[in-house]
Amino acid sequence: MRSMTAMFLAAAVVVSSAWAAPPPKAPPGPVLAAPKPGAKEPGAGDSAAGAKTPAIQIVWRKDLDSALQEAARTGQVVLVFFTADWSSPCRLMSEGTFAVPGVAQYVIQNTIPVKVDDSKATSPASTRYQIRVYPTVLFLAPWGEPLHMVVEPRPPAELYPLLKKIVALPKLIEAQKQAPDDPEANFAVGNAFASLEPLNALAPAAQLKKAEPYLKRVLELAPKNENGRLSQARLILALVPLADGDAALALRALDRYLRDFRNAPEAPVAIFFQGTILFQDGKLKEAREYFEQLRTEYPKHPKAYDADKAIEAIDARLKIMQAQPAPPPAPKK
Repeated sequence: MRSMTAMFLAAAVVVSSAWAAPPPKAPPGPVLAAPKPGAKEPGAGDSAAGAKTPAIQIVWRKDLDSALQEAARTGQVVLVFFTADWSSPCRLMSEGTFAVPGVAQYVIQNTIPVKVDDSKATSPASTRYQIRVYPTVLFLAPWGEPLHMVVEPRPPAELYPLLKKIVALPKLIEAQKQAPDDPEANFAVGNAFASLEPLNALAPAAQLKKAEPYLKRVLELAPKNENGRLSQARLILALVPLADGDAALALRALDRYLRDFRNAPEAPVAIFFQGTILFQDGKLKEAREYFEQLRTEYPKHPKAYDADKAIEAIDARLKIMQAQPAPPPAPKK
């Protein structure tokens, strides 16, 4: 299961997006963009039922080195699927998600797919990339650099939008290389990494670490908050300590952010982060105070609705905790 912290960070700088509030157990990941009425993402609504004989099938390469050579020529992302036949979650991906026509078609058209089978022994590729969990899906840039790693089964509705974001990354990185002193180019890459998806508990905050150098460069290039980039970069950077499990440092960084950017459009999101981090740490009453502050000071902000839901979840949990009988006193020595 993904942790609370692992699930709320993906849209850190997408200020206009809807953010999910934390329910009593674990919250859903944030919604980055609402689909148009009646619109359907390819693969998003499909199921794995009947997917054993799909109309569109991925033809998996077996040689990773030749796939990387092809990627260098074509500029495509390499998708590496590490699998083993003794793993039932691997079958969920191969017979389910990757067999859904919308997903399969996108993979075929936009990536170079490679399957690494570790059923009998650990492959050199698995050793090279330190693969320890099956299934793992590794995305490599055309020049061979790891872009992102998925270490658990994903349904089509989750994998498809992630594929689109990752496929777009190399062009953003190349644009930044062409204009290393452009704050917009640096922000685009940092934002893209930070917003890839809800962070995975098995590879915590790797995408924030990848975003960090680009966003620090934004601080240098946009000191006067041109186009609001300084504020947005500071907000994401405040969350980077979570990559090392340091929630206290992240909370202090968010406090500093709110002192410096109290009137920024992202301020309600920062307050929501504070409440969410405290919720994850089990500090329900303190978390409730931040959510109450959010809905009181910013009643018309989209996060106010999320704060309402968070407060409902916290109150329900507190009520359950209060109803539990107190533990018996310790026996006297």
